[in-house]
Amino acid sequence: MVYSQHVNERLVELGKRVRAARVAAGETQAEVASAVGIHRTHVVHIEAGRENITVGTLYGLADHFGVAASQFLPD
Repeated sequence: MVYSQHVNERLVELGKRVRAARVAAGETQAEVASAVGIHRTHVVHIEAGRENITVGTLYGLADHFGVAASQFLPD
């Protein structure tokens, strides 16, 4: 139970960081989704912390925003 809660908290934080990067870039969720090759609703779920994303998606987002993938990962 504790493990699950900890993972969920991290996913929420990851989502906040992705959203902050998107807003700072002045892009819509649809624009990010198109650039990364995922569906817009996937971006919605990532930003809400409801999606356990793949490493490939993490790298796609990082490349799109020009940051290290680790920037999105909470400690």
